[in-house]
Amino acid sequence: MLCLIKGPYLQWPTMNSMTVMWETSEPSSSRVEVLAAERIHSGYHGNYKKPEHVLSTFENDGDSTIHQVTVGNLEPGTIYFYKIHSANAHGSIEYGPYPMKTAVRRGEPFSFTVTSETGGFSSFDTSDGQINIGIFNQMHRYRPDLALFIGDIVHDGNQYEDWETYFFGPGQLFLTSTPSYSCLGNHEDGGSWYYDFFAFSPPKNYYSFDYGDVHFTCLDSTDFIPKESYPHSAGPMGPGQAQIDFLIRDLESASARWKIVYFHYPPYVSGGYQVEDLRQLCPIFEQYGVDLVFNSHTIVYERSHPLRDGKVDYQEGIVYIVAGGAGAMPEWLLPKREWHTAQSVAVPHLVQVVATTDHLKINAIDAEGRLFDSMMIRKGPDDIKAFY
Repeated sequence: MLCLIKGPYLQWPTMNSMTVMWETSEPSSSRVEVLAAERIHSGYHGNYKKPEHVLSTFENDGDSTIHQVTVGNLEPGTIYFYKIHSANAHGSIEYGPYPMKTAVRRGEPFSFTVTSETGGFSSFDTSDGQINIGIFNQMHRYRPDLALFIGDIVHDGNQYEDWETYFFGPGQLFLTSTPSYSCLGNHEDGGSWYYDFFAFSPPKNYYSFDYGDVHFTCLDSTDFIPKESYPHSAGPMGPGQAQIDFLIRDLESASARWKIVYFHYPPYVSGGYQVEDLRQLCPIFEQYGVDLVFNSHTIVYERSHPLRDGKVDYQEGIVYIVAGGAGAMPEWLLPKREWHTAQSVAVPHLVQVVATTDHLKINAIDAEGRLFDSMMIRKGPDDIKAFY
């Protein structure tokens, strides 16, 4: 009998399209219906009437178990509903309708959440996965437009079952309506399922995208710091290496007001598992105007002062945030903070970011929904930054 195994979940939103993915128990067909969202005073989902009018239908040729359908001809910053359909000789399934929202235009505010370590913390978690569920529930509560997962979302990327246990299972409700992006962590490194389950731009372990006034760049720090040499790089990082060349081209050509980079290993953290060799990337970030960097790996929360040239710089610095979200490992922190540390605490958490043309508002929220750190970066007409 044909069954739904994972999803549906959303990937790669643009102003005019969305990619919908799901997994079935057997090879079967792939079809997605896009339905109109009609606002009313009170109704089915939020203040929407139960959707009935099908705007368009998209389907793939052939049968598959991991389904990936991109729906198009959509309007920017607009809520729609969608249904998925699969069928084969043993039966058919239909799920939905679920809400989805296309990417906003430049000049329009949006928000996103950041967390990690849903799988990396599993060896230390005595809550039987309740921390992961709590983090996903809190993110759902804040209704972000998209979500970043900064690696180690599963315990072992080679183990098929781990993807349901640590990520798709706890995050099912959230991922159905919120597009997500991830980078490779050391727990996913070497596993093919990462490449199968996500619809990122090739080569998938590093990529970039625009959303509103923000340009996001994802890097693969496990490529820079291979297992056999960890925590050191295999050699100097510089032009001529595929990922460095990508990074330079990408940041140089980006025209968005804000630039955010994310990758797993942290170049700055006043705790265990700091990977100082990755500071070789910092001059590139500084040269091309990166504003904010997200990392994880160390299972704590830590925010740096604005940093430039290895010093605190409150005019042109970059803020580095370790969002080791799903875990609380206070024993991994050093006895005292390093010079670069502005705030640090080991609690399960998520980071919420609200992005406008002129401001990035960053809130750190624990698994109970309590705000425990916040900051704002303001960028004036002359692109001079101010930090609050």
